[in-house]
Amino acid sequence: MGVSTSTVQNEIPASTRENATHWRTILVIAIVARVCFAFVFFNFTSIPPMEGRGFENVSIALSLRAGNGFSSPFYSDSGPTAFMTPIYPSFLAAVMILFGTGSLAATIIVLVQEIFSLATVMLAMYTGRTLFGARAANMAGLFCAIAPPMLSAPLLTWDACLSAFLMTAVFAAAASMAVTRTRFIPAGAFCALAGLLNPTLIPALWALCGWAAWKAKKLPWAGILTFFLVFSPWVVRNALVMHAFIPMRTNFGYELWQGNHPAATGDFNESMNPMMNASERQAFVDQGELRYFHEKGAFARAYITSHFREFLRLDAKRIWQFWTLSQDGAAPSMIPILLLALVALGLLWGRRDLVVLFALPLVLYPMPYYITHVYARFEWVVEPLILTLAGYSMSRFLEWLRPEA
Repeated sequence: MGVSTSTVQNEIPASTRENATHWRTILVIAIVARVCFAFVFFNFTSIPPMEGRGFENVSIALSLRAGNGFSSPFYSDSGPTAFMTPIYPSFLAAVMILFGTGSLAATIIVLVQEIFSLATVMLAMYTGRTLFGARAANMAGLFCAIAPPMLSAPLLTWDACLSAFLMTAVFAAAASMAVTRTRFIPAGAFCALAGLLNPTLIPALWALCGWAAWKAKKLPWAGILTFFLVFSPWVVRNALVMHAFIPMRTNFGYELWQGNHPAATGDFNESMNPMMNASERQAFVDQGELRYFHEKGAFARAYITSHFREFLRLDAKRIWQFWTLSQDGAAPSMIPILLLALVALGLLWGRRDLVVLFALPLVLYPMPYYITHVYARFEWVVEPLILTLAGYSMSRFLEWLRPEA
């Protein structure tokens, strides 16, 4: 038995259900907003070239382009790496091989990510329509079309935009029970590919598929098997090349140390980054990736054990920063949208299945960042889900204002 769209919509006022979705208009608004935002973001000049960008994914991509394999995340010849999973650096490398490392390649990357961003807007509208009706879909689409995080994500050389698309796609498939129609096999493959892009997505995506399996009263064995078949080549590669069992990435200890060390503020400290710090970079090259990251993780765990109250304080700070986008001294700009989303969950309290559906990704996805460190781009991955809830709140408010509309 799946989620009944008609049952959900029967609890929504008739005027809300009968409105049409204005997806063409919203798509145009989204395109115009993204073009204008990009011009302002890049100061009406060409997009900066790829070479010289101090990002680990670019360093790995440059290594792939040079024929040195998946290696060297800190712009030093340090050998094979599992610092990141393969899909996004490989995407960057493919673009660089085809278009070079200058502004043209950077522009192609932005354009591809903009396409995924626009697709995410449409997915948010689809989810809103499926669960709440046309008016909520229109509000969710409009919010996604103009929200600054949605406009920013495609412009950065990180996986946030693609991760948001994958998270929203699996959520939409679970909400509409589409994942149950083919024995979860495409869902398993899709979740594996998402994990190869960003492993932090895996717990939330598995939970969403588990929710759909629970609603359908099915055991998704075929999907689980498909997931492991698609994901396993990465694990096998790491065993053969890195000579260790590395199911996802090697860097957790390093990220934990970045947020938890003597004099830590809870944020990422660029001065301790091997890319920026010559002594740390030399230690990384001399010790090798596995030993270096293991040592950093041991330092972090020892600090947490001996400063547990400070660790809890930093955790609270990171939770606040994650949800309000207030890291690095920024204003807590997300509070109005978060309040609308919380109101939506309150309005849905009678439909506990839907509350659980939204809570699963919003609770599970950010957990690793609470104990390590936070960047704004981490929150952007679940931004479409928050905006979908905000759209539902706004649609109910408009219904209250004009019940006859």
